[in-house]
This record gives sequence, C-alpha cells and structure tokens, in this order.
Amino acid sequence: MNVSSDLPNGKSELTSTLNLSSLRAVRDEKSESEILDLLSSNEREIIEQIPGNCAMLISIAGPGKGARFLLDRDCVTIGRDPQSDIFLDDITVSRKHCEILRSTKNQFEVVDLKSLNGTYLNTVSTARSSLGRGDEIQVGKFRLTFFQPASVKNNRGDE
Repeated sequence: MNVSSDLPNGKSELTSTLNLSSLRAVRDEKSESEILDLLSSNEREIIEQIPGNCAMLISIAGPGKGARFLLDRDCVTIGRDPQSDIFLDDITVSRKHCEILRSTKNQFEVVDLKSLNGTYLNTVSTARSSLGRGDEIQVGKFRLTFFQPASVKNNRGDE
C-alpha cells in the first residue's frame, strides 16, 4: 500500500507498506561444537554411540523438543500419515512429506515428496539435498537437527 502526504515545505512524501510476514528467519550459522552445546549430556552420549552406518535427527527446539529419531534404514519416511517412520502429527506436515535416504557409502540425503509446505534445509527450500552434521531440516513447524557419528566423513566437509 502506498500513501502520499504533503510536507510543510510543500513537497510530498511517498510511504510504502511492505508485508514481511512471508519472509523466513535466516538461521545463524553455528559450528558443530555450538550445536552440540545445545544438547543435554544424555543426548551427546547417545550421539557418540550411534553406529557408523546410522544417523539421528533430534528436535533441539520448538514442537517436539527433545524427540530423537534413529535413521537406521536405507529409507526413512517422514509425514503426518500414522504409517510414516517418523510421524509428525500437525496440519503443517503433509501426509507423505519427505524421506531420508541412506546411500551405500553411509551418506544421507533429504528428499521432498512434493509436500504442500515444502521441506527446508538450513532455511532454504529443497527438493533433494545431501545432509551433513548439524544441518537443520524443517518439516512443517518441526525443526530436526541431523547428527552422524564423528567417525563418518561429514558431507559438508567441515569436520
């Protein structure tokens, strides 16, 4: 919306109103150690015990805070469908929202399944992306942080 008004000196001023509600917050880049500091000592111990061919998603903040999901298969489905491997019961999550795939080299990637609200990796909408330690996956209003054992090479290359 534009509004024009006259100033005392006879000149006019144009004011614009912008709707910023659709903009997403930009995530602060955190180092792996800063992300680990957000976890409880119990969660850090659990991460250290993850087998080398597995990974884990942990909800560090927001809905479901503290929830942990072991990624121990080649395909883990995420969605609002009760048959999903990771069931997220909220209207912001599609029934078949996304899946986490594991390659033969124990690398993981997230694949959006044409969900209504999209899948975000580190606040950027993605159809398919590789995952690295500390990456944040947003599914609806849920934010899940990806962890792998330290013995596995990080896809992001910042070990």
